[in-house]
Amino acid sequence: MAQLKIEEFADRMNMLIPKLKIELGCYENSALAKRDLTATQVLVLECLSVCGTCKMHTLVNALKSKFSAVTALMDRLVKTGLVTREHGQEDRRTVLVALSAKGRKVLQEVHDQRRSAFIQVFSRVSQHEREEYLRILEKLVDSFTCQIEPFFKRDKSI
Repeated sequence: MAQLKIEEFADRMNMLIPKLKIELGCYENSALAKRDLTATQVLVLECLSVCGTCKMHTLVNALKSKFSAVTALMDRLVKTGLVTREHGQEDRRTVLVALSAKGRKVLQEVHDQRRSAFIQVFSRVSQHEREEYLRILEKLVDSFTCQIEPFFKRDKSI
């Protein structure tokens, strides 16, 4: 078998990843639609689940988004009771956000639905292939850590 050039690999990934997202999304979308949540809102809930209470500024940096966009996202999540928002006690300009009990429950439902999707989709491949897939994904994620690690460490200045 000829060696796969990195450019060919990228082309094949461009074809496969959207299909994989759609397939997995079909399973997850029912949980999201039931809760009227977007994938971006779930990402915010997941971030807050890992970091606990954090500053809005930290969340904006983690999501690599504009402050106004994250504020609009947070407004909706606060309104639905999934997230709490309060001003810092020492500096009222500091806004702290955290996952509410309702948010934790909803996120658990999404995780349960996602788990079912993974079981359904990856039951089509062997145990060895699943282990290899995980090994490669974990290696990739470990290489990303330097970029996302600061967010996932609890903000000590709170």
